[in-house]
Amino acid sequence: MLRALILVVVLVANAVFAAYQFGWIGPWHGLLQATGREPERLQRQLAPNTLKVVSGSVSAPDAKAERDAAGESAATATPGADVASTAVAGGLATAPSLVTRSAQASAGTGAVLACLDIGPFPAQEAAHAKGLLLALLPAGQGDMQSMPIDKRWWIHLDPVPNRAAADRQLAQLRAAGVTEYFLLNNEGAPGVTVSLGLFNDRERAARLMDVAQRKGLTPQLTERPNSKSRIVYRIAGVSTAVAGQMRNFARQQWSSQTVRDCPSPAGSPPVTH
Repeated sequence: MLRALILVVVLVANAVFAAYQFGWIGPWHGLLQATGREPERLQRQLAPNTLKVVSGSVSAPDAKAERDAAGESAATATPGADVASTAVAGGLATAPSLVTRSAQASAGTGAVLACLDIGPFPAQEAAHAKGLLLALLPAGQGDMQSMPIDKRWWIHLDPVPNRAAADRQLAQLRAAGVTEYFLLNNEGAPGVTVSLGLFNDRERAARLMDVAQRKGLTPQLTERPNSKSRIVYRIAGVSTAVAGQMRNFARQQWSSQTVRDCPSPAGSPPVTH
């Protein structure tokens, strides 16, 4: 009986305490408002219907969200510092790759190119030698130029379209005291050319040019290949590896005397032995 009475008292006490907590006991309304229990405190909030009471299990994520929000606010407040730090970090991250690409580009554009003179070849062998050398050139690399030696030098007047114009030039020559000349048909074009001579010696050709100019004439000096001229093939703009292959081939196919580096400066005539 005593145990039942104690149980009833405990239940009644719990019920009274619960009513007290939730403000269901009218006489205690003022006390609840003063103590700030949940019902009254919620009523004093702005827009209390939007508030939500959550359990302690989500407090950690909420705290993280608050920290993230605080971080975003700080980033917004100092965009310059954020951009600067990002730029520095990005620069440090990409610098090695940029240096690598720059080095590769420099290696590509700054590759050492070689130039070889191969020959001379007699006129009857030159075409065959040219075919062999062209077969060694990689596609899109290098340039081959035929350079005849044993040249001749031709002194002539400007080509004219017809014989009447040539007669006027001849009259000018006779007036200047020049009596040795020839009329030649233009190669591959209509008209004629007045020739003053064809020389194997450049110095002799230069002396005649000087005499003609002193007499008021304006002749031209043109290099002409000899029908028996030997040919040197100048191969320029190839890599050192390709140049080495062509050098070895020329030495094995002909002789070591047929291949040499191009003389300086660029454009100089071949050096033959």
